[in-house]
Amino acid sequence: MSHRRILHAADIHLDSPLQKLDAYEDAPVDEIREASRRALQNMTRVAIEEQVDLVVIAGDLYDGDWPDQNTGLFFVAQATRLIREGIHVAVIRGNHDAANKMTSNLPLPKNPDGSEILLSEKKVDQRILEDLGIAIHGRSYAKRAETGDMAGEYPQPIGGLFNLALLHTGLSGLEGHDPYAPCSPQQLADKGYDYWALGHIHQRGEHQIDGAAPVVFSGNVQGRHIRESGPKGCILVDIDDRNQTTRRFVPLDVVRFESFEANASDWSHTDELMDAYEDWLSEQLTQVDDRLLVTRVVLSGDSSLHHQWMREQANLEAGLRAASVTHGHGQVWLERLKVRTTAERSKASAERSQAFAEQPQSTVSSTESPSDGPLQSILAVVEQLKTEGGDLEWMNDEISPLLKKLPVEFSGDQSLVRLDDQNERHEWIDAATAELMARLQGGER
Repeated sequence: MSHRRILHAADIHLDSPLQKLDAYEDAPVDEIREASRRALQNMTRVAIEEQVDLVVIAGDLYDGDWPDQNTGLFFVAQATRLIREGIHVAVIRGNHDAANKMTSNLPLPKNPDGSEILLSEKKVDQRILEDLGIAIHGRSYAKRAETGDMAGEYPQPIGGLFNLALLHTGLSGLEGHDPYAPCSPQQLADKGYDYWALGHIHQRGEHQIDGAAPVVFSGNVQGRHIRESGPKGCILVDIDDRNQTTRRFVPLDVVRFESFEANASDWSHTDELMDAYEDWLSEQLTQVDDRLLVTRVVLSGDSSLHHQWMREQANLEAGLRAASVTHGHGQVWLERLKVRTTAERSKASAERSQAFAEQPQSTVSSTESPSDGPLQSILAVVEQLKTEGGDLEWMNDEISPLLKKLPVEFSGDQSLVRLDDQNERHEWIDAATAELMARLQGGER
């Protein structure tokens, strides 16, 4: 069998809604809104230019049910282009576009051999591409929360063919991901297939077990928010006449998200921050080509500038935003500044604070100094707020009116305080705790 080439993509989330970017008055909303479509167009272009034989999409082609038919029509147009070039397409549904979530349907074009593009959700579906010597195995999600062992249902490989399996899974034990279709890399390797094309995890990665097929997450094709940073795209898989593969990543994203995370402990002037940010921008711009670069600045560490930055946060963000525009030549947009510094303290105070934070509550004795007990109690309350979530209704009722009373030059953009977001609440709790501990233990006001 001659050389063959497959394009493996996943998690396109076509027309995924904005991730709260519309809360920012100057956000390039239209460019970001169109990003998933343009990434899909890039995938189609790469498949044609690279003369691939097969395109596989391992789930979450859509972000959910369509608000109108335009989302589905856009994919139909891209699939039609591929098929007219003689490229086969195979797609499975994932948790976001599971069969029971999608009420809208459009007729999809048929593959060059007359087969369906979409694999069944009722059983493990197979496609035999005899002219390519490839067997495709895959099953779509019937419902959003597929928590059973779907991998166990996959059949034995077909002898003499390159066996490719499609699965939308969180694997087992991957932190921070829902346990959909749980299975282990070893379980997949034991199936004896030649390549596992996985979706669901948006971070690109590969699990290789000696002597077994590569188990590959292609990641999503386009980052959707600042936590999905770095290059996003697809995997090109080249197959030789012994059914061995070589793999390479090809970026497809049109918007790149990156965070500038800086320890400000050694800085004594805001100009040092600006210089460091501009140097970082210069390096990033060499890597993103003509993409829009969306940045976030996160400042941490014990800093002599902490109180100044907290007072002037809105002005500081405006300065960084201006640097983004001028130094980035219109290609960079600052999404947000987060000041997570703490007030500079004496070494002794810092050591006491660290000791309190690490000390189990049960070890606090009645013989400790008067200040130890209250400080330890504060840390215990903070931990309870974070682990139990606190009373969100109370936080909204009590804090939201206060935010509205603060002048914007002190508080920054108040619309960006998102108490309904758990990560956001934890960040605010940590920042407030650091400020309180610094003041109680001798930090400057």
